[in-house]
Amino acid sequence: MTGHAILYLGRGEYAPEYLKELESLPCCTMLMRWQRLEASDDLPPAVDLIMIEAGPSPARAGHTLTEFLRSLADRPVVALTDKAREHQGIEAVRAGADAYICVDDVSVEEQNAVLDHVVRRFRLTRRLSETDVTVLSILDNINDGAIVVDRTGHILDINPAARTILGLKARRMPDPSWEQTFCCIDEQGESYRNASDLPLVRARNGQKFADQVAIYRAPEQPDTFLSLNGQGLYDGDGELVGGVVTFRDVTDVKRLTNELAHRAQYDELTELPNRGAFLDQLRKAIGRSERRSMPLAVLFIDIDRFKSVNDTLGHDAGDEVLRQVARRLGRNLRIGDLPGRWGGDEFVVCLEDFGEMNNAGAAAQKLLLVLSERYEVGGSEVYATPSIGIALCPDSGNNAERLVKAAEIAMREAGKRGGGRFQYYSHALNSKLEQREELEVGLRHALVRNEFVLHYQPRIDLATGRLIGLEALLRWQHPRFGLLPPARFVPILESSGLIHSAGEWVIDTACRQLASWQRQFEMPDLSISINVSPRQLAHRRLVDAIARALDDTALDPGCIELEIGDGNARRRRSGEIETLKGLRKLGVRLSLDHFGTGDVSFESLDSGFIDSFVLDQSLIADVESNDSHQRIVRAAIAMAQGLDIEVAAEGVETLTQLEFLKSCNCDLAQGYLISQPMQTDKVSAILRSEIAGTRLLTRGMP
Repeated sequence: MTGHAILYLGRGEYAPEYLKELESLPCCTMLMRWQRLEASDDLPPAVDLIMIEAGPSPARAGHTLTEFLRSLADRPVVALTDKAREHQGIEAVRAGADAYICVDDVSVEEQNAVLDHVVRRFRLTRRLSETDVTVLSILDNINDGAIVVDRTGHILDINPAARTILGLKARRMPDPSWEQTFCCIDEQGESYRNASDLPLVRARNGQKFADQVAIYRAPEQPDTFLSLNGQGLYDGDGELVGGVVTFRDVTDVKRLTNELAHRAQYDELTELPNRGAFLDQLRKAIGRSERRSMPLAVLFIDIDRFKSVNDTLGHDAGDEVLRQVARRLGRNLRIGDLPGRWGGDEFVVCLEDFGEMNNAGAAAQKLLLVLSERYEVGGSEVYATPSIGIALCPDSGNNAERLVKAAEIAMREAGKRGGGRFQYYSHALNSKLEQREELEVGLRHALVRNEFVLHYQPRIDLATGRLIGLEALLRWQHPRFGLLPPARFVPILESSGLIHSAGEWVIDTACRQLASWQRQFEMPDLSISINVSPRQLAHRRLVDAIARALDDTALDPGCIELEIGDGNARRRRSGEIETLKGLRKLGVRLSLDHFGTGDVSFESLDSGFIDSFVLDQSLIADVESNDSHQRIVRAAIAMAQGLDIEVAAEGVETLTQLEFLKSCNCDLAQGYLISQPMQTDKVSAILRSEIAGTRLLTRGMP
C-alpha cells in the first residue's frame, strides 16, 4: 500500500520530537501541521488521515468534541495522547475518533500499523454499498462476534462481542497473518488443508456461507468451537471489496453433542464401544484387511455362569465384574485391537495384523487366563471363566454381521464343552450358522404367515387325579424343517427382539382358547400356564398384553399363570420389578420355573411375587435313584407348604416318580406319563372325557 498524507490539527503539544518521529514512518508521504484550529473550516483535499490532540480543548471554539469530530467525518481521525492522559484518548474514540495513540508507549511499527489500519478501514467503508454500510453499523451492538476483512485479508474491524468470545484485548488488532490462523482447525480437530476453506478467506472471496463449525485456538486458552457465517462486502458498483464473518460460541453445545454421540456409540457401564459402534469399526477393519491381504479375526467372549454372580451377590456386583472384564480386555490387547461390549455378559474383540492364523488362538488363550483370575468385588472374591469363539476373515465370512455370528456359534460350542476354553469356528459349524440365518429370516414372517401353533400339555392335581390346567407350549410349523420345538427357535426370537410380538401372540391365542374351553365344557376353574422370557419380563409390553387379553376374554385373572424362568425375584432390576408389580395388580398368578437348578435362589420364594414354582425335570428324571435329588424335592415342597406356595413337577414319566411326588405332598404334576403336549382338538377330547368322569391316568393315556 502507498503512503498516506496526514494532516495534524493540534496545539503542538507533541511537537517537535513526536512529529519528527511521525514524519519518519513508512506510511507518511506528507505531514502537514495546522496549529490554529479555528483558522479555517476547509481541509486540504489530498489528506488521507487527520491527527488531533486528545486534550481538554481539541475542538474549534464553541464546539463539543463530538461536534468537532462530526465536522471531520469525511476523513479518518486518530487522537494523540500520552499514557498519563490515556482516558482522553478513549473519550475521543467514544466521541467518534477511529483510534488513539499513546505517544510515549508505542513503537514505530505499532504506530504505522494503527495509521495504516485506520486508513484502510475508512476507504473500505466509503466504498461500501448502502446496504453493507447498514450491516456494519449494527455489528458493534450485537451479541454475535463479527470480523471485517478487506479484499487483501487485512483485518479492519473486530466488534466487542468478538473480542470477548476470542479473549482479545481491547483495541489491539491482530497481526497480518491472523487471517490464516483464525479458525484454521475444523470441528474434527484437523487443520484445513486448503486456505480457500478458511472462514475469513471465504468471506473476502465473496462466498456466502452459514454454520461452518471450526475451532479457535490461541495460546494459554482452551479451544473454542465457533459457528461461523460469512459473506462478501460490495461497493456501490457491486465490486467485491472485502468480507464479514459473524460467529457465536457453540463450545457447550458441541461438547454436549459430542457427549451424546459418545453415549450413542459407547456402552455406559464399561465405556467400551457398543454393538453398533463395534460393527461400524469392524466393517472398516474388514475393508483394510481386504486391501492389505492381512488376516483379521473376531473373538466372541461370554462369561460362564455370570448369572449366578447376579443372583448371589446382586446386580451391582455383577456390573462391577463387567467393568473389570472391560478393563482387563483393554490392558491385555494390543494398540489397534478393538474390544466392545455386545450386551449382557458378552464381549467382542477385533484383531488385526496378527501374523499367522494360530496367533488368534494365542491371543484368545491369553484372554482366557487374565479373565479367569480372581475378581475383587465389594470385599468378596468372585471367580469367573470365559468361553471364547474365534472367527477368521474371510474363511468364516466377509461381512461384519456374519463374522460376529460365526464367532458367537463357536463360543456356544466352547460353552457346551464345559467353558473356560476357546473354539475356532469350523466348516461343520457353518451349516448351523446358515440354518440359524434361515430360521431368523423365517421367524420375521412366521406370525403373518400363521406358522406358529400352540400345543397344550395337561397338568393334574395329584390328590384327586383331576385335570386342572394346561401349559401352553409354542411350536413353529416351518415350511422346510417341519414342526420345530421351542429350543430350536426361541433363542433366535430372544436375540432378534421378536420375542415380544411372538410372546403377545402366545398370550392372546392361549387366553382365547382357554375362554372357549371354559365356556364349552363349563369348567370355569380350568387354568392356563404361559412361559415368559426374561426379555418380556423387562418390558412394560407384557403387562399391556395381559391386560388386553383379560379385557378381550373376560377371564378370571387367577386362571392365568405366567411361568418366569429367570433367577432371583428379590434382586431383579427396577424395570422387571415394575413389571411384576403390574402383573400382580392385574391379579394373574406368577410361577417360578425350573426351580431347583443352580440359577434359581430359594430366596425367590419369599419375595412376595411368587404363587407357585415348578420343580425342574432334571430333579425328577433320576429321583428314583438319586438320594440328593430326593432330599432337595422334599425340602422344597416342605418349604413351599410353610409359605403357602403351590408346587408342580414337570417331566413325570414313570409311576415310581409319580408315587414319590405324592408321598411328598406335591400339588401338581405334568409329563409324558400323564400326557404329551397335544393340539387343540385332542385337548377338547380329553376335556370332554374329564367332565364325563374319566381321569387321564385311569384311561391309560400315553
